[in-house]
Amino acid sequence: MTVLSEQEFLVLNGAHLKKMATAKEVASAIGLDVEQVEVALGEAVASGLVMAAEGRHLLLPEGTNAVQEYYRSAYEALRSNDLVLGWYDRFEIINEQFIKQVSEWQSADGDARVQSRLIKTVERLTKNLQELTPLISRYETYTDRFNASVARIDQGDKDFVCKPTIDSVHNIWFEFHEDILSVIGRPRDT
Repeated sequence: MTVLSEQEFLVLNGAHLKKMATAKEVASAIGLDVEQVEVALGEAVASGLVMAAEGRHLLLPEGTNAVQEYYRSAYEALRSNDLVLGWYDRFEIINEQFIKQVSEWQSADGDARVQSRLIKTVERLTKNLQELTPLISRYETYTDRFNASVARIDQGDKDFVCKPTIDSVHNIWFEFHEDILSVIGRPRDT
């Protein structure tokens, strides 16, 4: 079993959450320099943890296992922490609202009123994330990414609502949901 350092985890977890990503996309998602991420991904490719194809990176099964083992080891205490588990229960309610609002926004062809409600839900999540950042400091990058995407939406770029190929609020939300589930040790379908 490969044991990851904190920086190796950050990089491989970024690739894990983004699925097939460039070093630049991973660096942007986790808040590290591209050069640092390129070195870490290159070492992971050499170790058989990651596959590289056409500038994109995908975790191989051993890489995924190493990332999940890091989650188990680093966040074991949080898996029985009442504050974290209570926070997650409240997140599930917000998550249902967000999913419904994204569907409504898509069905209503980007209706401004639906979009406003959706953005308020994102802002509610970023505010709530402040409760977790003392325990999981890397979650500050999610707040930064949400804020940057919301700013683009406010400037009229609706692609930042849910376009799958950019850092849209929908993509960030999906990655965050995967991340918090791994922290608390729950599968996605519960």
